[in-house]
Amino acid sequence: MSYLVLARKWRPRKFSEVKGQPHAVRALTNAISAERVHHAWLFAGTRGVGKTTLARILAAALNCRKGAAPEPCGECESCTSIEDGSFVDLMEVDAASRTKVEQTRELLENVQYAPASGSYKIYLIDEAHMLSASSFNALLKTLEEPPPHVKFLLATTEPRRLPVTVLSRCLQINLRSIDSETIGDQLTAICKGEEVEAEPGALARLARAANGSMRDALSLLDQAIAYGADAVRETDVADMLGGADQPSILHLLNALAGGDGEALLNGARELRERLADPANILAEMAAALQRLALLQTVGEGVLDEDDDAEMLAPLANALPADQVQLFYEIAIQGRSKLALAPDAGLGLEMTLLRMLAFRPVSAAKATRSGEPARPAPAPEPPAAPVAPAAPVAPAAPVAPAPEALGETAPAAAPAPAPEPPARPAPEAPAAPVPETPEEDGSREEASAPASDQSLSPERWPETVAGLGLEGLSGDIAAHSELVDAGDGCLRLRLDGAHENLLTDDVRLELESALLAALPAFQKVEIEIAGAGKGDTLAARNRAAERRRQQRAEEEFKADPFVQASLEIFEATIEVGSIRPVDQADGPDPGAGHPRSQVEP
Repeated sequence: MSYLVLARKWRPRKFSEVKGQPHAVRALTNAISAERVHHAWLFAGTRGVGKTTLARILAAALNCRKGAAPEPCGECESCTSIEDGSFVDLMEVDAASRTKVEQTRELLENVQYAPASGSYKIYLIDEAHMLSASSFNALLKTLEEPPPHVKFLLATTEPRRLPVTVLSRCLQINLRSIDSETIGDQLTAICKGEEVEAEPGALARLARAANGSMRDALSLLDQAIAYGADAVRETDVADMLGGADQPSILHLLNALAGGDGEALLNGARELRERLADPANILAEMAAALQRLALLQTVGEGVLDEDDDAEMLAPLANALPADQVQLFYEIAIQGRSKLALAPDAGLGLEMTLLRMLAFRPVSAAKATRSGEPARPAPAPEPPAAPVAPAAPVAPAAPVAPAPEALGETAPAAAPAPAPEPPARPAPEAPAAPVPETPEEDGSREEASAPASDQSLSPERWPETVAGLGLEGLSGDIAAHSELVDAGDGCLRLRLDGAHENLLTDDVRLELESALLAALPAFQKVEIEIAGAGKGDTLAARNRAAERRRQQRAEEEFKADPFVQASLEIFEATIEVGSIRPVDQADGPDPGAGHPRSQVEP
């Protein structure tokens, strides 16, 4: 009983049959058509992508009895003998077994003789990087100036190991890893040609397992046909590869979406009982999450040819897009760290539990209570202690937060009961006085055209902030201080550390912007000073940021939970790991206390 494996039976015999390497096919066919075939070619790429196949097709095209053509006929004596390996003028050398210099010299002794039956004598050296340094040296002269009837075809998976002197004498064609879609299409065509029943999901799984190698895909297909008794089913392929079938993966994702930890762990353990590899399980979960993200982003049309599109649609509606992205990140990170776990199965379970733990708080509460969680009431409990602070507000009404003002108004109503009504009356309008008129006044002064009498060094940072300058000109203005604003001339002093930013174009742009915004002035002068501590907008912003940072650190360190954690775990807070997170309020120190966050 003779059986020819699929990798040999379906090996391409013409350039048009080569899959996934259009750039290489184009280069070779154009060279043959233009009769500009180089004497040395180097095919580089990973295993099973077509290096030796392209070299043999090129040898057949050059020695075809019908004449050198972009496509060999595949019928003449030369083409058929090259296919079965009996062509005397094609010498295939396995460099891994012929590494000695004596063997290389013996091979090159016959270079000078004319071909026996073909037009060219072809030397095909496979795994060329395995040759020794002495063998490469012996090959150099012939490789550089071979006889007209000789062509060298080198194939290697590691071109970086070849000497530069060899690389410079060859035309190098880098072959790409073949994408899984192309491999899947080829497997489908082969199954039809072999009259083998195959499920699309099973072929897609084989294509992904091949990792870009067509030869590996055909070998896996041979194995799957034998495993499934002339049928390729997805469940059989999953068992064969040690992975998980699609229904099992969707069961895990549904358990995650519903927050059902028991179903999640039971599903993982059932897969482990079927000898599924934890790494493959997480890889399949990541692949399913990727398709889920595509479905959410692009729409149903992107998966119209996928059998599990209908099964993914409910999950796409149940899981938020950001949660899908988080689950994907946890899956690939967990897969990469399985080797660090005490056991691969435990690592898989911890990865799934991590996904469950990182579900949104509102969703987790809804799952436990059976009621939909409302995100609005969550921030209200911390706001309750602010109400007792209302009586203190009149004592320090410098810059109350907007939230605090909303609660101070109702708190002032019971105040007239013990006090005379005349006393709280002026307090009510007094509260907004520092905020509204002062803010409006500063905005009006910043936006309105300023005169030389209204401008002062103290108010210059506020003026710059109101101008809304952007780019380098805004940066220069923010780092400048006002020296004088008399006689219709603005005299600015720029910090010397930013002198390199003040090019002629930036200076012109800044002067134009200032004169347009401040029509009372006709001229702008900028002088450079040493790095100082002038009153600039940038300096004020930095000071405000330092204050916000200090308040955030103090607030975080004063938190009872943090103090308890530090005491229990005998831990310390890493310097620089705390930062304020309420960036929307800007650097205004009176805009409320910033919330703090510890960077991981």
